[in-house]
Parts: sequence; structure tokens; C-alpha cells
Amino acid sequence: MILHVTRHGQTNTKKTHTPGDPYLSDLGRQQALLLGRRLAELGFNGPIYSSPYYRTIETAHIIAETVDTVVIPAAPMREYVIRENQLQGFQGATATDFQAIYSRIKIEPDFPYPWWTFEIESPEMVEARVAPLVDRLTKGDTDALLVGHGASVGGVHRHVLRHNAPEQIHHGQYDWNCILSSFQFTPTFTILRIMETAHLPPEAITANAKTREEVLRERANKDE
Repeated sequence: MILHVTRHGQTNTKKTHTPGDPYLSDLGRQQALLLGRRLAELGFNGPIYSSPYYRTIETAHIIAETVDTVVIPAAPMREYVIRENQLQGFQGATATDFQAIYSRIKIEPDFPYPWWTFEIESPEMVEARVAPLVDRLTKGDTDALLVGHGASVGGVHRHVLRHNAPEQIHHGQYDWNCILSSFQFTPTFTILRIMETAHLPPEAITANAKTREEVLRERANKDE
């Protein structure tokens, strides 16, 4: 069983579905397409479990069309809350909303509504909420892809590595948009890739509005 993990594509903060949930940018859609092609090359066509935000669902759906699979909205992969009033005015999509727009959506019987929380969450809390989904999938025989946000993708990485390769928790890679991590669980645990960007041209490596160069320059200035 191989578990793949990615972050959504770049967003367009000038256009939102609902407060706190921007559309993908044109580049974000291209990033998702390139990731889908990379996964197709790897032979992936398992289910995609996506955060129920529109930006993650759209990313997942572009990938799903490329590899010919389904998208399952998964509340544990949602964005996290770091401040009061962060979700003021937010109205998350229902299962019916998704199915009216995206043809490859598959709703599991236990999909909750509302699926978001107003509670401020720590990284530890995020890791705890993604852990049951990760454990359920990795105990099965079917490869799967998780699509989330910086926080939930980070939570998945920490949970997987904490229990299988703790020396790799501080791997030093950055969670760019549409990166690809792949963990093989059977017959033995193997890290196939961590936050790989080989499928993206240099100009398409972003952290939402910021380019790779901007992020690395800010990090270098901070370390000085």
C-alpha cells in the first residue's frame, strides 16, 4: 500500500467561493494537472481523500480526471484555525453542493456537516485529527492520495514519520503547492519521496502568492 500526500494548488486570493476559501489560480490548476500526470506515470488510480474546502476539492478533481478515479471529501484534512473569527462569514459546501459541480465526487456515509470547526487548533491537535484517517487507509490494500493544506499535510507527515521513521520528522523540505510525498507501507515501510517538486517547472513552485525564490530569500534573511 502506498499513501501519497499533497497540498492544494496555488490560490487566487482576489476571488473566493466563501470567505476563507479562495479559488485556485490558473497556475494552481496547472500545478494540479502536472501532479496528476506524475501520479499517472506512477500508476496511481486509487481514491483521493480531500479536505472539503473548494480549493482542495478542485485540486483533487483535476488530479482525479487525469488518473481516472474518485474524490472523497474528508473532514480530517480540512484547514486549521489559528485565531478567533478566522471563519467569520464562512459557509462550507455541502455534499450536494460538491456533487452539483464535480462529477467525480463520492460521499462517504459518515461525512459530517458542518465539517469545519471554530476551535483554535495546535499542530498537535491537527496531527491527532488526521491520524485515524491515515491509520485506516494504511491498514488497507488500496493506494490512496490525501489532499490538504499546509497544516493538515504537515500533520500527516508528522504522524507517518513519528511512527515509522522518527529520524526523518525534521526533513527540512518545504510544503509547496502540489508537492508530492509518497510512503510505502507494505511489505515494509519505505519513504519513496518527501515533498518532491520534480513534476513542477521552477517557475511553478509556489507557496500560494509567493514564488519559490521569494520564500527561500525570506528564509535566508531570517537565518542571518
